[in-house]
Amino acid sequence: MKNLSLFEKLFFILNSIFSTLLIFSIFFAYVKPSLIQNFSLFTLLTPVFSFINLFFLFFWIISLKKQFLLSFVCLLISFKSMAKSFTISNSSPEFSENKLSILSYNVRMFNVYNWISDEDISNKISIFLSGQNPDIVCLQEFYDKNFELKKYPYKFKFTRGDKTKYGQVIYSKHPIINKGEINFKSKSNSAIYADLKLKKDTIRIYNIHLESFSFDKSVDITQHNEKIISDISNTFITQQNQVEKIISNIKQCNYRYVITGDFNNTAHSYVYNKLIIGLKDSFSEKGDGFGTTFSYKKIPFRIDYILIPKDYKVNNFKTYDVNFSDQKPIYSEFIYWLFIISHDFKP
Repeated sequence: MKNLSLFEKLFFILNSIFSTLLIFSIFFAYVKPSLIQNFSLFTLLTPVFSFINLFFLFFWIISLKKQFLLSFVCLLISFKSMAKSFTISNSSPEFSENKLSILSYNVRMFNVYNWISDEDISNKISIFLSGQNPDIVCLQEFYDKNFELKKYPYKFKFTRGDKTKYGQVIYSKHPIINKGEINFKSKSNSAIYADLKLKKDTIRIYNIHLESFSFDKSVDITQHNEKIISDISNTFITQQNQVEKIISNIKQCNYRYVITGDFNNTAHSYVYNKLIIGLKDSFSEKGDGFGTTFSYKKIPFRIDYILIPKDYKVNNFKTYDVNFSDQKPIYSEFIYWLFIISHDFKP
């Protein structure tokens, strides 16, 4: 510090603050939101803190100052976390007879409330899904209005509501031998699962939709920040409780399983870190870029996921740039292995 100018000293103090915030944001992602309350919101800012530290790193390197080590060490610690936000894949898909493909999409009730000025959204989504032709289709915020996918002989649908019934659905080309719903005691969010027969094996598919953020997107966050912070914190706690119910169901499952759906949270969150135990993120394996599936006031987020067993191999992953909903559909094709019995993958 002795060899630094006054500006550099102040700059290093600022650097130290953001380095500390980065480390705390990573740590908070492994702590129950119910224990840390509003501090869990720091996990939303992990990418921001990382990029700020990257700026500090380059500044000190260009200045030929050893202070670069602070941000360098913090970025090394956060490298695994940051790999969840951006990835590049150049490898080509492999051929295998044991391939399974899944497409997950929050369809926002097929635009029933005219969020988009297009009255034919339902038909366009149907054409889009049929064109992709995955083995399994998992839809969230599915509105029950005579929507069908003719290529899929097997279906499990769970909807509820007094006037407008909506929920989730799993379409499959493989026989469904068992199915169920995980009750979140929520009016708008739930999780469902279906056990599919694959040759002589069985795999469970979870289609989940965790608690949504309830605040109005048109609200100016600079004017109502206290209420918004409280709302987000409460949503994180609700999501934590919902994930605990999902994990409880997983512990009773005797098959390999895949978790897909709308988590309504980032890959730096507590709920993501709990659900991915024993699994791997298809995007991290074969995705490209930031994998944005949702934007809030032009701020990109990845909140939709397809998590598969660690010993499966991701063959392909896509995030589709279509605008039939407020979220983007995602697709994963992977190679699965038969006749492997192990309980090491369970959380």
